[in-house]
Parts: sequence; C-alpha cells; structure tokens
Amino acid sequence: MADLNRIRSPADYHPYPRKSHRTASTALVILLLGMGGFADAGEEEPPAQLHLNRLALIGGSAVAFRYIGFRYIDRAWYQGQKTDRIRWLNDWGGQTYVNFDKAGHFMGGLFMSQSLNSAYAWAGFDTRSAALMGTLTSWAALLEIEMRDAYFDQWGFSIPDFVANTVGASLPLLHAFFPRTRAIGFKFSYFPSVLYLETEKRKHDNRPYIDHIIDDYEGMTVWMTIAMEQLLPARATALWPDDLGLSLGYGVKGLHGSNVKSRGRFKRYPNLPDAQPEILLGLHYDTRRLPGQSRFARHFKKQLNWIHFPTPAVRIYPDFRIYLLYI
Repeated sequence: MADLNRIRSPADYHPYPRKSHRTASTALVILLLGMGGFADAGEEEPPAQLHLNRLALIGGSAVAFRYIGFRYIDRAWYQGQKTDRIRWLNDWGGQTYVNFDKAGHFMGGLFMSQSLNSAYAWAGFDTRSAALMGTLTSWAALLEIEMRDAYFDQWGFSIPDFVANTVGASLPLLHAFFPRTRAIGFKFSYFPSVLYLETEKRKHDNRPYIDHIIDDYEGMTVWMTIAMEQLLPARATALWPDDLGLSLGYGVKGLHGSNVKSRGRFKRYPNLPDAQPEILLGLHYDTRRLPGQSRFARHFKKQLNWIHFPTPAVRIYPDFRIYLLYI
C-alpha cells in the first residue's frame, strides 16, 4: 500500500530517543560555523601557492570559535560529577538509539572534515594535502570533545562514537587519494516525528516524547548516495538522468526517549516494543547540477547537496512499505 508521504500513523510510533554524546553537533558549533565561509571557495580553481593570510584567517577563526564553543559547552553540558579517571564506554549494542547516534557522529566527522578540506584548499594546499590536513584537524577536534566527555560520570569516552567520528572524518581523504570512491556520498534528511511534535500531550499521557529537536532521531534519516554515472557502463550512462542517483537510507522507529534505553531488559517503557532500525531504498537529486556557475552559486549548490530532498522510496526493513514521497 503506497503512502502519500513519510508521515506515519500513531500506530507506527512506540518509544522515544535518548540523548547521545553530542560530539557531532558540538563539533559543528565549535568549528564548522567558522569554516563554512571558506568551504569550496577554491576547490574548482585552486590557488597556485600557499596564501599565509588565508591560512592565518582559518586558524584565527578556528581558535575563536573553539573558545566560544567550549565556553558554551562547559556551562550547558558539563554540569555533572567529574571523575579522576576515564570512563570507557563500549556501547555497541545500540540499546538507546539503535546506533543512529553513531550515524550522527559519522556525519559530523564527515561534514567537518570536508569543510576544513575545502578551507585548506582555499588557502593554497594541493588536493591531497588539504584532505589530509582536513581529516587530521577535524579528527583532533572530535577527539578533544570525546576526551572532555571521558571524565564525566554522565558521559564517558564512547569507543563506538570515536570510531564513527574517525571513519567520517577520513572519508574526504579516501576521496582525495582514490577519486573513483567519490561516486559514494552521504546526505541527511529530517521531518519532525510525533514524539517531538506532540511533546506536551505525550508527557501528560506518559508516552514517549522528545523535548529538543536535536534529540529527535526518529525524524532523521542518513542516506548513502550512489552517483550512477560513475558506475554504469558508457551506454547506460547516456540513458540515466545526470542529476538523479540511488540512495540507501538508515533510520529508526520506536525509540523510548532521550537518554533512556529503547531496547532490551531495561528499556524505558517495558510494555512497548523494542525500537527497530529502518532500511530504505530511494532516489536522490544532485543539486550541484542546478543552474548557476558563479563562485557563490557553486558553493551554495554544493552545501545544499548535503540535504536529501523528498523523493519516492521503499522501506525494506523491518517491513515493506512504499512511500510516494519520503520526506
């Protein structure tokens, strides 16, 4: 049976999502706001030499946003009990968010690394050097945040989160050294879940709910995209639309809330089913092929390409469902 869009019926929602380590979103606050203005500025036309003034601007912006970001984090998040040793977490089981928080860490590492990669290219580094420096800088920033988490009893150093950060931050480096891997990309989509839209009502009814949009994992989907023109034979490429590709999506349903378990013996709502992963197949649009060839237009289109816009899709797990438009 085909759905007109992604909006699910109440029967599709059981639980509610727990709050992850905020490494990915924190990283964006600390560095990406400062680096975003440089992103892709010199990618198509790399400078012939290193521009020390540009490099100094990048470094100064990073220092400033790091200082501002950590001052906010120290006040807003690190209010729990501090320990004198690292609290190691091996939370591979996905009992809280069905490992969707790891997808968030992956995307945060990827986005930061790609932005810094483009900033270093703008400063005059060659493609491989810029990618290497972007990966190392973003990896170090994410490691610093994870180490801050490590000494608080409320958080801890999550090994799976760190692995996801590392893999995401390394992807632009892989693309730089092996260009054919650029056929694989990643995007993000979001449509608010009823857990977030009906927060007050659900609180009153003692049902799963979400207070903050950043925790609304049930409304989020991460997509691995495939650029078909780089994979298909020459004859087939001529028939395939240039701005259309295939995508594989990962999401979750049935979460029990922020910072609570959604699966297993200790889940927040014992009478509700365990949360489950969702696997989807869909299409995606390559916004880089939109009209406009000015430097600003190219930059804008490339940043827009991080978003997975609504397309037809098919859910293949945990059950089969057709979405005429998956938002």
